[in-house]
Amino acid sequence: MIQQWIAGILIPIGGRLFSLAMSIPMGVVRIIFLCILALLAIWVLSMPAQYSDEKRKIWTDLRLLALGVLVLQAMFYIIF
Repeated sequence: MIQQWIAGILIPIGGRLFSLAMSIPMGVVRIIFLCILALLAIWVLSMPAQYSDEKRKIWTDLRLLALGVLVLQAMFYIIF
């Protein structure tokens, strides 16, 4: 009884939210996602350098490795 009453309230709200989400064009969603990745990359690069060993070589900087992962993720998103 209570479950049907709650479902009766939530079903129209869910339908409206679904139609709102489906009204957003896919191109806009892709741009927003890529902008979030770009902001995350800027944030990662603004952090102080952290090295994975004491030699402090440029390729052991964890920020650059994180940036590489973000670029790879963006490439996969763009391709697929």
